[in-house]
Amino acid sequence: MIGLGVMGGGMAARLLDRGHRVVVHNRTPERAVPFAARGAEVAPTPAALAARVDVVLLSLASEAAVEEQLFGPDGALEALPAHGIVMDTSTVSPDFARSVAARVADHGRGAVDACVIGNGQHARDGELRFMVGGSADTFGRLGAVLESLAKEVRHLGPNGLGATAKVMLNVLMGVEMQVLAESVTLAQRAGIDRELALRMIGESGFSSPVMRFKAAVMQRRAYGDPQFRLDLMRKDLRLATAEAGRLGVATPVCDATHAALIAAAEAGLGELDCAAVLSHAEATAGLVAPNHS
Repeated sequence: MIGLGVMGGGMAARLLDRGHRVVVHNRTPERAVPFAARGAEVAPTPAALAARVDVVLLSLASEAAVEEQLFGPDGALEALPAHGIVMDTSTVSPDFARSVAARVADHGRGAVDACVIGNGQHARDGELRFMVGGSADTFGRLGAVLESLAKEVRHLGPNGLGATAKVMLNVLMGVEMQVLAESVTLAQRAGIDRELALRMIGESGFSSPVMRFKAAVMQRRAYGDPQFRLDLMRKDLRLATAEAGRLGVATPVCDATHAALIAAAEAGLGELDCAAVLSHAEATAGLVAPNHS
């Protein structure tokens, strides 16, 4: 496991719970300490990790991080055994996922873009949903890992389609967060109590599970312990707008949400939970100061 953030750490913990031999590496070494205490081996470099495993599982924040950890100095790919597989769960562009798979294939190894839906608790509980792009053969060889981590697995087809599905679904989440923020801000401006507005929306038939969950985060203003950072949501909608442009698909709602996320990030909210879009909407409306906590 390379990358021990909210999702990577959750997946590593789940694999340890299920009895897998797990080797971990994180660019910030102290994050690996709790996993070592639970029996994981800690590798000082991606290459040292790859030499000791069959599957290199990545959960990283950006394409640049994937590039560095796989292909950079002491990168994982050169040391991965001939039968090894690269399983990237990072949210990246479809073009980048296809490029990674092609470069891995040039080294005689297999790769999948195994994008996930869920949060850190889902990862720890083995309740993630996986959407996988890659060859049927490589996908079939990941059964033991996916069985431990997932409650649902879909093989969508060639490399890049897992990344496409993740970007598509994250558009829905980003738009939901923005429209929730706008609705609650409008209600407050009209004189409806903030807590009541959030409760009414969360309990309504218009809400989704993620909207109910994030409405509760907004009620507590608990933005400082992010399950999904606003900056990452901004990045994902940037990927979506770029892919839509490549495919010639108009996405005006996605484009507007992306612009709102850029503004919230520029206001200093990027490291907070994506639910902090409400804080930005409230501040823009003059209701409160931006919540940077």
